[in-house]
Amino acid sequence: MSYVEKAFWDYLKSTLFGGVRILFSRRFVLFSVLLFIISIITTMTVVFQDQTAIKPELIDLVFTIQIGIAIGLIICGLMSKKLNVLFRIILLSIIVIVILGIYYISQTTTSLALIIDILVQYFPLLAFFSWSFLIPLASFAFSKGMFSSKITGSVLFLGKPKTERKAIFAGVMALIAFVSLLWNLIMAYTGFVEGRLSYLFLGVVGAIVAFSIILVVQGWLYSDDVFNTILGLFFIITLPNQFMIFFTSISGTENIITSFNYIFVVFSLLYSAQSISRRVKMEGIVIDDEKPTKKAIKEDPFRIGRFIGFVGGEGVVLINLGLALGFHMIQIQVISGEDSAFSTLFGALDFSEAYHDVTMIFMVIILVLVMITYSIQRGKGYWEPNIYRFDFLPPYDDLVDYLEKIKGGEISKTDLAITVGKKAVTAGGVGVFSAAKVFRDKIFGEKKKDE
Repeated sequence: MSYVEKAFWDYLKSTLFGGVRILFSRRFVLFSVLLFIISIITTMTVVFQDQTAIKPELIDLVFTIQIGIAIGLIICGLMSKKLNVLFRIILLSIIVIVILGIYYISQTTTSLALIIDILVQYFPLLAFFSWSFLIPLASFAFSKGMFSSKITGSVLFLGKPKTERKAIFAGVMALIAFVSLLWNLIMAYTGFVEGRLSYLFLGVVGAIVAFSIILVVQGWLYSDDVFNTILGLFFIITLPNQFMIFFTSISGTENIITSFNYIFVVFSLLYSAQSISRRVKMEGIVIDDEKPTKKAIKEDPFRIGRFIGFVGGEGVVLINLGLALGFHMIQIQVISGEDSAFSTLFGALDFSEAYHDVTMIFMVIILVLVMITYSIQRGKGYWEPNIYRFDFLPPYDDLVDYLEKIKGGEISKTDLAITVGKKAVTAGGVGVFSAAKVFRDKIFGEKKKDE
């Protein structure tokens, strides 16, 4: 593999699989298995309710159990720093038993029935909005992690001068953003003609975002090529979600349910869990400090580290699992056709469409906050790219010229090595071999430190 291919693969591998290993480690395996089992039971109960004549009382009971487990996981997560694995299991069991007790008593007591109704109706809605926010947040974390990492960032920006404002792959990113601009304008026009204000609003907002991304990746708004690349990739990752909104708008119906919608939702759930778990694994030791230093606060403009420091790294994972169950719960409620807070808020709007719309809104909010925060704190802490560009390498055009001359026999490989060696002196090395050692020590030394 080339350096770039290896860097991409290593980052994707650590992101997509690192979190899975944590979720099925000894600390979380019982909770993860419980999540999958109760999700399958609830789903099968609703799907086969007509064929097997399952009574509504059983469905209510299963819903209550899942809500109890979801709330229990969140409470255990909030108290995670004070509890070991055994006490978390005990606390989770007590919470589920209490909620089940309230459910049975509520069959004859109106006041307690109201409590169960609030839990079953509004907790899943809260989880729905939480997940819709976590998806673009995880996407931004993925983009920033890739390009600002000492390992992958240094490889991807290898030899790229700081003076070049454009993002990596700026032309491709700008072209994709231009296509998005066109389809958002079409969606806005469709919404205007048909009087569908939601599509008119989303189309206008989407067009503004796409145009802004074109300016960003071309380096016309910010001089930081790393930041410009992060925003460009963040935008591209959200394109499937944007396209589903566009596809729904031009189809002429409010109720499009495709396999892609639910595959996208499931992938979003899995990716978010893995991404958060990976963050906990890599940064938990630092973030868990109860008294963060001024430097840590400076490097955390959104104060996410303070929350993680309060609940602990393991607490974040447990809260994430609880929200995942709550999000699944609202999907099941919609499929079952029962009245819920979701139907009250969104009316007859399809679940997948509401999910895409809300996620799009949160994506725009995150994008605006990131751009404002960067403009205020550019070059400080969190926004300072911590990568090595190895400026002693020759510019791309010069390297191509050298390779052509080597191919034609005009110069030898030694001449290229001597040129690189001379440039390496200004980087703190002495000759070619010192430059190679600097390169090796910086890359592999940081890799061992991150691991």
